[in-house]
Order: sequence, then structure tokens, then C-alpha cells
Amino acid sequence: MGRIGKAVLGLALVATPLVGQRSALREVRDDERGMIGASFIAAEPLGAYRRNGDMGAGLAISGLTSGGSLALRVEGSWMTYNARFQSYGVTTLTQIASLGAGPQLTLGKGSLRPYGFATIGGSMFWNTASYQGCGCYGADWYKNGRSTVTTSAGAGVMLALSAGRTPIYIDAGARGLRYDKVTYVPANGLTQNPDGSYSAQQVTTQVDMRMYQIGVSIGIR
Repeated sequence: MGRIGKAVLGLALVATPLVGQRSALREVRDDERGMIGASFIAAEPLGAYRRNGDMGAGLAISGLTSGGSLALRVEGSWMTYNARFQSYGVTTLTQIASLGAGPQLTLGKGSLRPYGFATIGGSMFWNTASYQGCGCYGADWYKNGRSTVTTSAGAGVMLALSAGRTPIYIDAGARGLRYDKVTYVPANGLTQNPDGSYSAQQVTTQVDMRMYQIGVSIGIR
């Protein structure tokens, strides 16, 4: 019995570090390999753009290529800064679509994670007019699309709601957003003529905004 006891004890001593190694490996595998998120965004016009644009609102989809401290952030967004009902069932809509990428630095891996980021990419400004009346519906695209380079820098915080197999976070933040000089239709600048055609006032300025966002991010394992 003494020999058997010594053999069991020896096996236990050998197995203990192996179990620890397997546990450590399992913890590494449980780290997030990336994230994907969706947010509601609201944008406040700044500078010269304040004279030409209203508050904007829309949606953003973002992704991180790593769950570590430093990751590549890729983000696409859409928002409208002017929706106007012009009577006779005619509504005009001024919109901006953007796509950008850049580094994001996240501090810590706990339930509260502050982060900062910067992106560069491109944006498109365009306008639409839709009409509905007499039981019919249609949409005309005013072909004045303009593209421009866009840069942003901001910060935010993620608060964990769930740390299970699929971690979920509330994600809130703010950023400064700058579009290089671009020609666009200002708020209330698209009007319908008596013959049914549309006329547009156009201005050329640099566009600056302060954008706020709140949404949900989901970890990918």
C-alpha cells in the first residue's frame, strides 16, 4: 500500500502543472478575438457648417480586428442632417455615408473598458426627394453626390452586460469629425419647382461636427 500511495502522490505532483497549463491555455482561447458593434449616432454641427446644417442622426456599424489593447477599428456610418416635408406629399432628405479605419487603444480587459481611437476614410454627401400622392409613390435622386476625405478622433467606454460565452457591452462615446472642403446642399436648400423639377442651393465649406454615439458591442471568440 505504501508503494501505491507514493505512486499516486507522484502522479498527482506531475499532473498538477499540466492541469494549470491547460487552464491557462483555456483562458487564452477565451479571450475575444475581435468585436462587432452597432450604435445610434447624433451629430452637432460646428464652425461654418453650423450656418448650413442641422443636427444629424443615424446609425454606425463598427468592428475591431482584435480583442487586445491595440486593434484596427473599421467603421461605416449613415446619417441625415435634414429631413423636410415640403407639402403635396414631397419630402426631401439630405444624407451622409462614411467609411473609415484606424487604430483603437483599449485599456484593460475588465467589465469597464475605456478606449480611444482615430480614423481616416471617405464620405459621400447626397440628396433625395420622394413624393407620395394620388395613390402613387416615387423617388427622384438629385444627382449632386460629392465625396470627400474624412478624419475623426474620439474616446469612449464599454461597460460589460454579460461575460458569458458571448460577451455583450454597452458602448458609449464621442468624437470630433472633420470632412475636407466639400460642395453640398445646406439644410432646406432643396426645393421643388412648379413644374415638378427640383432646384438646389449649394455651398462649399469644410464640414466639422461633434458626434455622440451609444450602442451595443459583442465580443467574438
